Amino acid sequence: MSALSRFESFMENIVEGSVARLFRSPVQPAEIAKRLERAMEASQTVSVRRILVPNYYRAYLNPQDLEAFKPIRAEVEREMATYLAELAQERGFSMVEHPRVELVADAGVPRRTIQVLAENQAAPAGNDPASDTQVIPARIVAAPAARARLLLATANGAHVIPLDSTLLTIGRGLNNDIVLEDARVSRNHAQLRYRSRRFWLTDMGSTNGTFVNGEPVAERALRDGDVVSLGGLELTFRDVDR
Repeated sequence: MSALSRFESFMENIVEGSVARLFRSPVQPAEIAKRLERAMEASQTVSVRRILVPNYYRAYLNPQDLEAFKPIRAEVEREMATYLAELAQERGFSMVEHPRVELVADAGVPRRTIQVLAENQAAPAGNDPASDTQVIPARIVAAPAARARLLLATANGAHVIPLDSTLLTIGRGLNNDIVLEDARVSRNHAQLRYRSRRFWLTDMGSTNGTFVNGEPVAERALRDGDVVSLGGLELTFRDVDR
């Protein structure tokens, strides 16, 4: 049984009797689960050895929408966390900790709307309350005009990196939109910008250089099938609209 099928089966079994009103809520559990899944997919940290995704998720709902979840809120949060863990396993993703999900009331969120924040959060060592918690915000960006992607060859086959914004930074640093954990890649290596119906690749003063089809570039428009090298780490650019 897939992670999604298991989650849907759980919701069918638990939402009965006095809590059946949940299904009359304008926000359904499956909708929240799908938003969490999208946040996970959009917040990948990619390396040759692994693909790291966030382990801490907050789903913000209007207080009136969240009220319907009150009788089973804790159970739903736990089951959504299990769903994300199983989904990550199915897709070959890694997490720093078992995922956590929180449903949060926010009066600033319109009715029938779900807003998700995904983060990498490492638990403090032991039970020392003074221990620092490492929180690395995961950036979720809007879809661009073109449906394009980069393909990174890994031991498990090609990994797809969707180019889902009109401006994307690439580098080893965690502040980038596309994070590549490879020593050959600079902390802030390159930038992709969508303009004139094309993605343009710009080198950001990287140490080992940016190349397209073996040629060093400062800035260049990408074409379908181009091989991009970031200091030696190669990715293939694919544009399904061309």
